[in-house]
Amino acid sequence: MSEHVYNLLKQHHSVRKFKKEPILESHIKQLIEAGQSASTSSYLQAYSIIGINDPEVKEDLKEVSGQPYVVENGYLFVFVMDYYRHSIVNQESKHDMETSFESAEGLLVGTIDATLVAQNIAATAEDMGYGIVYLGSLRNDIERVREVLNLPEHTFPLFGMALGIPEDDEDGSPKPRLPFEHVFHQNQYDRDVESQREQLKAYDQTVSDYYSARTNGERSETWSNQIANFMSSKQRLDMLEQLNKSGFIRK
Repeated sequence: MSEHVYNLLKQHHSVRKFKKEPILESHIKQLIEAGQSASTSSYLQAYSIIGINDPEVKEDLKEVSGQPYVVENGYLFVFVMDYYRHSIVNQESKHDMETSFESAEGLLVGTIDATLVAQNIAATAEDMGYGIVYLGSLRNDIERVREVLNLPEHTFPLFGMALGIPEDDEDGSPKPRLPFEHVFHQNQYDRDVESQREQLKAYDQTVSDYYSARTNGERSETWSNQIANFMSSKQRLDMLEQLNKSGFIRK
């Protein structure tokens, strides 16, 4: 049995420094086709992918994201939850489909569909020798992204992905993930608080050692400290409002 895919996925890390070389058009087509091969709930295919190589559009999106690699990459994708085509079908249908795609369940289905597509694309891109980085920061200003990308009602920009050939001095490495025993529960969820605390304590030390080694001791925070700082700050509190404006969570 080949372990190529396993080893490829285990090597994944975010790349934030790319050479100024465009992605081949033939590779872009292959990446999209690989993405479309992902599973899709009930064959709904509730997503679209917007490919961006226009420098002006990239600059507009960089203003939203704040990240330089929104511009400095080989290519940029934006993954969109998309029920616009379903709304067109609905106009000719005898059924009321809006109850489905404007619901919380519709939101989950569209988000999951787009995410599965994106991960297929990420793995395929890395197999081609490219590096990738996801861009949740495009949600910093949903209205602006909708305007820049000319998105219609019943669509929503979920996240982006910058990809390209990694710079020669790009030296990223996979961050240690939570322990296998902490994320895998067999038959029932393990709710034992003490065992969870012990696993987290060991993981915190692993993460601290990783950062310390990567930065020559300049950075050594634990995973618990990192997520506490992030999750205690107010993040994108207008998201429900923006979803409503886009035609979601109305049911």
